[in-house]
Amino acid sequence: MMRRLAVAALFSAAFIIPSSAQQQTWVAVASDGAGLWGIAVGMATRQAAEASALGECGIYCKVKFTAQARCVAYAFSETGRAEGFSAGASLQQVEQPAWAECNANVPADSCKLKTARCFE
Repeated sequence: MMRRLAVAALFSAAFIIPSSAQQQTWVAVASDGAGLWGIAVGMATRQAAEASALGECGIYCKVKFTAQARCVAYAFSETGRAEGFSAGASLQQVEQPAWAECNANVPADSCKLKTARCFE
């Protein structure tokens, strides 16, 4: 009897998802590449994140970035029509990389961080 309980405990433990994995959420950014954008955080699925970002942006937009993360940032340059995206666990982790990715494609640091959000 003890052996069956031990085997049952081991078997059920193999299928328990750690709480950090249960809290994993999706983020997405949609844009039209010309200044309109939409952002989604805290979505349960990739599809939900993409649909939410598109809904916030409008009919001329496309999903440009999707990731499984808590936070997302978006930077844009009106001068060069460049974009930058970043996802991570905190605002500090996502703001500078999004800005830097955008500025890597335009001269004179013309990118501006448009938004950065985290799921609370």
